[in-house]
Amino acid sequence: MKAVAIIGASDSGKTNLITALIQEFNQRGLKCGVLKKARHEIELDPEGKDSWRFMETGARAAAVMTDDKLFLIKKREAKDSLLETALDKFSDVDLLLVEGGKRESAFKKILRVQNADDHNLINPPEELIAIVSDEPFASPYPFFLADEIRKLADFLLTVLEPIEPLVKIRVNGRVVPLNPFVQEMFRETIKGMLRALKGVPESPEEIIIQLRKGEKNEQSERKEKGEPEKD
Repeated sequence: MKAVAIIGASDSGKTNLITALIQEFNQRGLKCGVLKKARHEIELDPEGKDSWRFMETGARAAAVMTDDKLFLIKKREAKDSLLETALDKFSDVDLLLVEGGKRESAFKKILRVQNADDHNLINPPEELIAIVSDEPFASPYPFFLADEIRKLADFLLTVLEPIEPLVKIRVNGRVVPLNPFVQEMFRETIKGMLRALKGVPESPEEIIIQLRKGEKNEQSERKEKGEPEKD
């Protein structure tokens, strides 16, 4: 999955740019997803509705499934981030378009402005790779007019790198981000262990390991802590 964040002032045209890119990528046979960073609270479950009642009575998450859609409402935790959500919920898309997220360093960014004056009002982040504007002006970054969607799509597919890590660990349903050193350590350790096993391909493309805590593990942990065993 490749990802890019569309940033800019309110009403600068971010949503229109994203919808145009979705249409362009869909025509190319690519699957798109959108993750929006909102600055204000949004209620998708109005007070009194079933999902609202579930959450009010203590549920950490509630889902509603129809014939065509799946709605998931989940209480956000302090550790939740745009990157974590992207890796966890959008792994099946080819391109993820993030609306907002100027401070999220994990994503390359496109700045959407209407003219040169808007550009001068915004301090560009380090991850900025292009500017899109309604009006032309001299830019130190790759520049695209708002109607040059095909050229922008070609640019993104060329410069964006996949954001999936080489090694991904999920603990209790949560993706745990790993720095490159830890990823490489896990990768080489697991590859070394697999070399000692029979029937394993020499160069596997994907390796999935699941580790679950069983009853014996829980009993051993309780003994180590000096806790009484369950009846």
